[in-house]
Amino acid sequence: MDGVANLVRAAVTVLPDAVVSHEAAAEIHDFPKMPRGIASVSVHSRTTHDFPDVVVHRCHDLLKEHIVEVLSLPVTSIPRTIVDLSTQLTPKHLKAIFGSLITEKRVVTDEVQLVVDQIARRGKPGIRKIRALLEERESGPRDGTPLERLGAQVLRTFGIPEPIFEFPLPWDPDKRFDVAFPLAKLAIEWDSRLWHDREDSFERDRARDRQALLHGWRVVRFTWSDVMQRPDEVADTVRRLLSTTYAG
Repeated sequence: MDGVANLVRAAVTVLPDAVVSHEAAAEIHDFPKMPRGIASVSVHSRTTHDFPDVVVHRCHDLLKEHIVEVLSLPVTSIPRTIVDLSTQLTPKHLKAIFGSLITEKRVVTDEVQLVVDQIARRGKPGIRKIRALLEERESGPRDGTPLERLGAQVLRTFGIPEPIFEFPLPWDPDKRFDVAFPLAKLAIEWDSRLWHDREDSFERDRARDRQALLHGWRVVRFTWSDVMQRPDEVADTVRRLLSTTYAG
């Protein structure tokens, strides 16, 4: 961190109206799952300045409300940094970082959506990617089953804290929970009758539930009938499970 901080501090001192951004802002904000050691700043698109060993990005849509002071440096805010990184990262990598920051309660979807609304324009790099991610978080997995999307709608309607969809199992990353609250170690599985009536699927799911318990996770399962006929009970169950975790 010291090396990056020294480089961007020098760049900000020399380059007109330079702001620490992109990877360097992510490092200063201590984003998870990001490479370290990349010095980067943003300057107005009209400038042609460069700085040794610093990546200089040019833009004309960096608003005052997108800038915060950290370590006595002007740095893009967490929401703005997420949007900027959409031009640098794969959708999967961006989703993982965004999900972690939401879980840690360091950002909410609406804050990122506001930045997108303020700077989006036709053809702007990364906007389609971040919009797709925001839409997914708003409505559940884009490629999810009808039950998964309805379940996500129930959680949102009843004000349940934002979960992470399609969350990789910490002990088996090739497999995923439908919905997870990692800090609470609570997972939700939406049980579709068509899928789970198959004996092999039923047995496999129960074996995974046992593994989750061994790793300190609780798994709660809801059916189509639960979601359609008793959505208030679904939300109340999740809320109570979350409250017992955080209360403890």
